[in-house]
Amino acid sequence: MEPTADDLDGYDNATVYEDGTVIRVSVRRTDDNAYPSGWRYTLHYGALTAGPETLDDGTIRRYDNSHEDTKGHELHVAPDPEPEFVEFPGIEELYERFWDEIPKTRFGPSDDNGDTHD
Repeated sequence: MEPTADDLDGYDNATVYEDGTVIRVSVRRTDDNAYPSGWRYTLHYGALTAGPETLDDGTIRRYDNSHEDTKGHELHVAPDPEPEFVEFPGIEELYERFWDEIPKTRFGPSDDNGDTHD
């Protein structure tokens, strides 16, 4: 079952995998002017140790809006250090897109109770 915006609001999980990769998902509603979409989020898939297949911070693929008010919504994809600017389709659709684009088994607010470390 796909999570709703209400399910995603306040969801925060970091899962570490035996292959040295990590998924960090953090989503919350906000009325902060720095986030005109009403959401502050990071959907991160990366490596615990940076390497030639990652960005300097270990990112393999990440959606975020940490600079939404000045830069918009970004997609970071290794090895290109420059982010791609993306249209924000809504938090549910972006969450689904993220899971469709990474090679890990999906988890989410309806599947778990918070932080897990495999």
